[in-house]
Amino acid sequence: MRAAALRVARAVAAPSVVAASPRPSASSSFAFWRENQIVNARREVATRAAPTRDDAPSSSSSSSSSSDADAVADARAVAAAAAVEETMSRAPGSAFETTEYDRAKAQILRFLNYKPRTRAELMTKLVEDKLYDPDVAAGAIDYLQSKGVHSDVDYAEQWGRYKWRTAKWAPWRIKRSLAEKGVDWRDATEGLSRVFDDLGEVKLSAGEDGDGDGDGDATRAVVAGEEEDKGAELLRAARRRWTLTRGMPSQTRRRRMSAWLERRGHRFGVVRDIVETLEGEDAAREAEEAEEFDAD
Repeated sequence: MRAAALRVARAVAAPSVVAASPRPSASSSFAFWRENQIVNARREVATRAAPTRDDAPSSSSSSSSSSDADAVADARAVAAAAAVEETMSRAPGSAFETTEYDRAKAQILRFLNYKPRTRAELMTKLVEDKLYDPDVAAGAIDYLQSKGVHSDVDYAEQWGRYKWRTAKWAPWRIKRSLAEKGVDWRDATEGLSRVFDDLGEVKLSAGEDGDGDGDGDATRAVVAGEEEDKGAELLRAARRRWTLTRGMPSQTRRRRMSAWLERRGHRFGVVRDIVETLEGEDAAREAEEAEEFDAD
């Protein structure tokens, strides 16, 4: 019985032994190896039927119990051989092989992990740089967008906040740059509406802080490092630039400030209002200093 149990254990363990053995790379060698493993597994089943001294029954009761154990061993060995044959009939690595669609999704995640990109930029990177099929690339992007991983609307909001915070670009200038990146105008409008109340011009409201010290109203609302009043924020940024030209001729100061604002996309009306406000602050400061001097 002990020898029979060992043979049954070898037959049941056959699939794990087969899976652990190295597989040839060539298809012909693999087919030969697969058939050899199946034959070995079946040979284990046939070997179990051969009588041995250890298997000789000592009594009628032990003979019946031995036959029952042999029947169970037969079933297990046959099942093990069938499992081996089914496993070996599959192509190597087919159970874990990824599709082109899966690889495209993984590549998109690597692109986005490096930096945010628009849908058009992702398509260009996938099709032109990585040589993916356009349909596969579009399907992978659609899947990730449906899961909330990517959105041109979110990209437009991030881009708008970045360009306003670092360069004070006008809303229409930011929207045009998004169009150059391939963002649909509807997505750009929705994203930028989260940043600006008006996507046309930045409005300078009446009563902007004109104290000239750059502190402004201490109670002004600030959201994510940006003021809700974009006009006041733009005026403070212009005032900091204006102080750099102090001591230069008036025309030179006006020309430099106008050029700085125009490069950022601000129209003539906004440029004129800011320059006049800054010149008025200078005039008021000079008058105050003159009064203090006369009083002394």
